[in-house]
Amino acid sequence: MKSESLAVLAVHAKEGKKWALLVASANGWYNYGMQADVYHAYQVFKEGGVPEEHIIVMAYDDIAEDRSNPFKGQVFQSYDLRDTYKGLKIDYKADSVNKKTFKAVLQGDKQAVKNLTGGDGKVIDSGPDDNVFVFVSNHGSPGHICWLDGDDMSATELNGVIKNLHKNKRYKNLVFYIDTCFSGSMFEHILPKNIGVYAATAANATNVAWSADCASAAFGEQATCLGGLFSINWVYELLSDDRTGSTMNMQFEEAKLACKGQSTPHQYGDLSIAELTQDQFFGDSAQNKKPRQSKRHRRSTETQSVVAKHMLAYQTLKNQLSRMPENSLEAERVRAKLSQVETLMGHADQFIKDVATTVYGRFGSDESFAWAETNFGPINWSCYEPVVKSVKDHCPGMMRDEDVRYFAGAKFGLLVNVCNEFSTSTVLAAVKAAAKVNALCNI
Repeated sequence: MKSESLAVLAVHAKEGKKWALLVASANGWYNYGMQADVYHAYQVFKEGGVPEEHIIVMAYDDIAEDRSNPFKGQVFQSYDLRDTYKGLKIDYKADSVNKKTFKAVLQGDKQAVKNLTGGDGKVIDSGPDDNVFVFVSNHGSPGHICWLDGDDMSATELNGVIKNLHKNKRYKNLVFYIDTCFSGSMFEHILPKNIGVYAATAANATNVAWSADCASAAFGEQATCLGGLFSINWVYELLSDDRTGSTMNMQFEEAKLACKGQSTPHQYGDLSIAELTQDQFFGDSAQNKKPRQSKRHRRSTETQSVVAKHMLAYQTLKNQLSRMPENSLEAERVRAKLSQVETLMGHADQFIKDVATTVYGRFGSDESFAWAETNFGPINWSCYEPVVKSVKDHCPGMMRDEDVRYFAGAKFGLLVNVCNEFSTSTVLAAVKAAAKVNALCNI
């Protein structure tokens, strides 16, 4: 961690406007934490003096009134139960939270937003002197950010948008914070270092991300994870740091340290931007009179119970069941749902293994499969992209069911590996063969 004295040497950018695009597209109770991440970030920007018209929120907006929420109309991101839903303004909700709308909003394309949503929604109307911050808390798979409608965004697609923003002089400094599984794969080997873009991710290119604070006693039987492990900690750094004297890199290093090796945060792009002070992106208005939390007390690290994001559906149900009276009607309902999810996960796991086994002839032990899921080189997009599309086409059941889709996506590292060793036609044939014999692909 760099010393505090480095803050004095941090370069202050020419004053321009600050913009923030905050996105959580996942829905459902077990994805509570992703929306909570975004809601808390909104409050941080607002309290920092960033104008509301420059903060754009995209969130499904179902957890505040979810039947499982013991605090109706409220959303928390930590055990201190600070309501982050109060005063929140969500600009795009439900089905309007999708890849196409995200791209239009980020690029300031008002006409495209109108065509997509039928309204005059806010966009990032930034210029060459402005600092733009984009935060996405979601699910992901190698080389992709997941969207609820299944139309996922690839790394090549996202970086195409970034290059277009640079070409059109839509920012001075552009920052991405991405909290998804395999989030590093959205930038590794792709994002240039010389176009004024800096990215911090919750995971490196080959690892899953983690959710945290998953055992709040206040939620009782309905306990769910309250946020992403990385996101909870970078937000809390803002609450404890002097934003005018602390750099983006200091924030990142503290958040990374707080992850304790569970998540694997990483940085990409133009790292000189990380030496800018936090106030240049998050604000630090004099109107924010709240006392800063001390680093010693801001987080109770002993309570950071964690769950891998791709396992949220399964683990949330399992945690809930452990807190319920064994013979209650609700326990029976959750037990049945858990059994269904376990069955679907088994089918998804077998499908990906069958693809690899068909290609290799034989593959090996379960340990070999597990290793290959999170150990892979640069993505061969000319093979991987059509193979992922083929998986969606030939096994729609696996990609349609939200309880298993993200679990399956976390195993796509196997597909990256086979694409790096075999021809596209060989892998596509293996996908078709695996789909024919898999129950999940024929429902």
